[in-house]
Amino acid sequence: MTVDDLSSERDLVSRILNGMQEGVLLLDKDGNIAMMNAALREMLLLRADAIGQPLTEVMHHAELEDLVNRARSGGTTASGEIELGGLKPRRLLVRGSSFKQLGTGRVPAANDTAEGAKSEVLTVFFDVTDIRRLESLRRDFVANVSHELRTPVTAILSAAETLELALAKDPEGAKRFLGIIDRNAARLRHLIEDLLDLSRIESRELHLRHQRFAFEPFASHVLGVAREHADKKKIVLRVVCEASVQAVIDQRALEQILTNLVDNAVKYCPEGATVTVRADTISFPRGIRILVEDNGSGIEAKHLPRLFERFYRVDAGRSREMGGTGLGLSIVKHLVDAMGGHIGVTSTVGKGTTFELKLPNGVAEIT
Repeated sequence: MTVDDLSSERDLVSRILNGMQEGVLLLDKDGNIAMMNAALREMLLLRADAIGQPLTEVMHHAELEDLVNRARSGGTTASGEIELGGLKPRRLLVRGSSFKQLGTGRVPAANDTAEGAKSEVLTVFFDVTDIRRLESLRRDFVANVSHELRTPVTAILSAAETLELALAKDPEGAKRFLGIIDRNAARLRHLIEDLLDLSRIESRELHLRHQRFAFEPFASHVLGVAREHADKKKIVLRVVCEASVQAVIDQRALEQILTNLVDNAVKYCPEGATVTVRADTISFPRGIRILVEDNGSGIEAKHLPRLFERFYRVDAGRSREMGGTGLGLSIVKHLVDAMGGHIGVTSTVGKGTTFELKLPNGVAEIT
């Protein structure tokens, strides 16, 4: 093999290694870094001049050092997952394999017993950060759904058992237990509907089609749906919007967003409060800005960053009592994201809460 052939082969191997998404690290017999690819430098935030330095000096990570030592001493593949903190937290699946290389540079055959055989370690790093995060989210989601379903199911079963005993002896009590069954069955239905909505949005099965419509009559219709509940609590509902304001977005999705926000405001505001929907146009990006304001009890600042999480409740007991599923604001956030918009929330305890939406107008159909 000529020098040109060797150079060409070396360049090919270098291109392959640097084109890989997995990190590759080669340690020599003394534990110094002999080679690493670009993906590894990015994963571990290493500089190119780390070549030739001991791994123990470049990275102070006991679990990684132990894995490399196991691979070197065992003569087989060692694997495990390690956590990296710092500026770029990562979870990495690491597989290390040792091989012996003679002083001639030849990889020995199985029957080689030459003295001076040197053990090197080739280690491959797989970034599993997102996979583990999604697994954790799935576990949390299943646990939360199980918990949310258990409460109404238990209430229905208990009420049904008591109802059977009360039918003959206590007709009035029987009606009360029928009410418990009805409320919890409705809660189960709402939870299942919200879960299906969330699933459709996340799997992009919900097709958003844009149409032009005047915002003021649309918002008045949304408030009309909530008016019966608001009247019982003497809550004032109003729309503040110029007649010229128009939206060019998916009307069904916006209706679901506003219905959720207004319904939440009516649920948690005290009697005599006011819920206002405001809208105006924005120039960049060209679209519409919508505010849903109330002058209710407000929300403590510590809750605001988590308000759009699934099943997150500011007051879990009160929310369940009012029939909330804990998914409404999560659905709102997913819909707004799917529409290419932004939603934020500000709140002051004792003064009220404002949700602000910014939605682009006139963009192409989203599928």
